[in-house]
Amino acid sequence: MPGPVTFPSAKVFVGGAKETTPGTPVAPVFTLPLEKFEPEDKFTWLIDKALRGSMVDEYGVQQGVSRSEFSMSGPWFGDMGGYLLNNLLGDLTTTGASAPFTHAFSLLNSGGGQPGTLTFTQWQGLPATNLARQYAGACLSELILKGNAESELVMFEAKGMGWASVIAGAIPTSSPTTAQPMASWRSVLGLAGPASGGTQVKTIGSWELTISRKLKPYYTGQNSQNPFIIQRGAVTVAGKLAFTVPADESAYLYMANNTQPQFQWIISNGLTLGAALQLQVDCQAAAFDTTKLNFGSEAIGYESTFKAVANSTNAGASGGVSPVKVTLQNAVAAGTF
Repeated sequence: MPGPVTFPSAKVFVGGAKETTPGTPVAPVFTLPLEKFEPEDKFTWLIDKALRGSMVDEYGVQQGVSRSEFSMSGPWFGDMGGYLLNNLLGDLTTTGASAPFTHAFSLLNSGGGQPGTLTFTQWQGLPATNLARQYAGACLSELILKGNAESELVMFEAKGMGWASVIAGAIPTSSPTTAQPMASWRSVLGLAGPASGGTQVKTIGSWELTISRKLKPYYTGQNSQNPFIIQRGAVTVAGKLAFTVPADESAYLYMANNTQPQFQWIISNGLTLGAALQLQVDCQAAAFDTTKLNFGSEAIGYESTFKAVANSTNAGASGGVSPVKVTLQNAVAAGTF
């Protein structure tokens, strides 16, 4: 007799695509290599507690409004990450006549300030039709970029919310990028200037940057359990730096004197032309708010945190101010992200 039907976790993959209409599912056009994608559908439950003469408290349960929440993590792929950055920030300017193209992401300040949405399609095996579920209307609320020069690839974590899932319209096919993630040791950091010359800092062991965005789903009387809109709110940016082998008190003095130095981090795969991949993070004003001595290793170090201050230098084509600008170089053509 045949054995039981099961679906292996190792076969799970996630595809994605930009949406034309928020919340309307789109077939995947890219596969995002991930270590983890954890979605969850959430419903508001409406309880009937009207008294009817019996010794019970709840007489009925109806389904109210719905949404999905998701989190994901994995290595940072320089040709795929632009979809996440554009979803979170919304202002994109692409330059270059041929590869590598340069994509600069900043905070969208024009119009209603609302970036586009994504559909994530996850092969799960379990759905009876087409083996996958789609999470449309996806909006990121957080993106973390981080690295450890001693032991890690450049990694990312992200989370957000969207419409409740539906079964995919067709069986998805995995078509992952052939590019490789980048090693953290390739990073260069600049403080109080660019990541070169006299302002390059070579004493950072690990780093982390968190871009956060407020989200609020609004529900209205539209004969639908889905949100009318998932409203994007303000963006904040915070960072962590581990100065593992500092030679002076610079990390402390940035905090004590509130000098708010320029922060620039650049990670490249060291290749050229169409194979070149680079991630550059710019915060024109990094306000160090904590710096703590670390005596727990052979060398005395500092652990610092900072908040990125909004400024016009990091703003994009939509004007206003932005706390950060993230620039990618890759072989992805204009209009893709």
